[in-house]
Amino acid sequence: MDSGIRLLDADDSSITVTWPVLSSSSSVKYSLQYRPSNSASDNGIDSGGSLLYTSLSTELSDNTAKKKNLTGAGHGFWFRVSTGTKTTTRVDKKSMNYVGHACRKPFQVLTMMEQSRRMEAPSARIDTSVVSADPKSYVAHVTWTACQDPMLAGYKLQMRENKGDAAWATVAACLSGTEVRKKNLNSKYGYQFRVRPVLQGESGGDEDNLDFTVHEGGTTIPYSPPSIIVGKRKSRSATSKGSKGATSSDLMSLFKGLPGDIFLAKGGMSKVPLSEAFGNTDFVFIYSSVHRDEKCKKYTQQVIKFYEDARDMFAKAPNVTKSIEIVFVSADTDISGYKSSYSKMPWLAVPHDCSLREKLLSYIKYSDGPRLTCLDGRTGKILEANAVGRALDLGRFSKYLK
Repeated sequence: MDSGIRLLDADDSSITVTWPVLSSSSSVKYSLQYRPSNSASDNGIDSGGSLLYTSLSTELSDNTAKKKNLTGAGHGFWFRVSTGTKTTTRVDKKSMNYVGHACRKPFQVLTMMEQSRRMEAPSARIDTSVVSADPKSYVAHVTWTACQDPMLAGYKLQMRENKGDAAWATVAACLSGTEVRKKNLNSKYGYQFRVRPVLQGESGGDEDNLDFTVHEGGTTIPYSPPSIIVGKRKSRSATSKGSKGATSSDLMSLFKGLPGDIFLAKGGMSKVPLSEAFGNTDFVFIYSSVHRDEKCKKYTQQVIKFYEDARDMFAKAPNVTKSIEIVFVSADTDISGYKSSYSKMPWLAVPHDCSLREKLLSYIKYSDGPRLTCLDGRTGKILEANAVGRALDLGRFSKYLK
């Protein structure tokens, strides 16, 4: 199938479409139009520029859009997209400037009956408890609510890379359970998942139909809406000095139990909300040490220099430099040792008197001495279990994300 607009989802009154990135410019705006299909023989070709399209928007910054309130489906709907605004009228003589469907068929909405039989969207998250041999890969944990149909034989699961030209692909044709872990995922764009029940004796389904509908056809039940996107890394253009950005839900789950969702900061002199702590950060380090350990004291000075140098580099060149944050998780058993150590540190810290501290020490497998664990800022997954004894070089860590 050619590159072009693809169907992401559809229900009984709306269609969600996605398309390839059409420009390398970070400030690109998309113009999206649609029209009802004229007949069963309408192949979407508008060589004369005479077909009437309705503009949905001329200022789209994302390459995904949803058209609601679709009525009178008939033979389906055609969409086309271009960069920039080509016209302010409904008829565009320069139809060749637009990108059309990847398949030469109009996209279909569901009937009300088909919509009523769909499952809810599955839940998806990055599973930080699974350690992969490849530090660049991650694992998605996908779960869904059980279908109560008495004819249920299993579940069919599909996934797609979150790229405009990526199609849905089958992960498993008939799963018996209601959860799965998809390993060896490595796309910086992230992934989505969808599911449908497989019924005993179903027939007539064809995956080729999924180019233009969410229903394989025959006696099959349509696929659920897609899950949220998991594993997506924010683009560098979205991150800048002073930008708070959006913290990954996968990383935030690692700090579940933080009292009041508030970190200590600047040696305990201020506080930072969890929701604002990381914002698009590439690397999050967990640093653990013991106050009276001489090796810890010396290593802390090295980490401070690394932290300040990295932050300074990012402030000067955010488009070419990776961003970092460090969270101090004290291994001291007494509060006085914790306070003495943290008072000299410029980064964030988990309060000493909370259960999350013990949980994080267990997560990074702390034993003794200083320990600096490098996490993927997108997923919270451990990229390097302990950097102590290795070069504190941002370039070395950056290789994990290439």
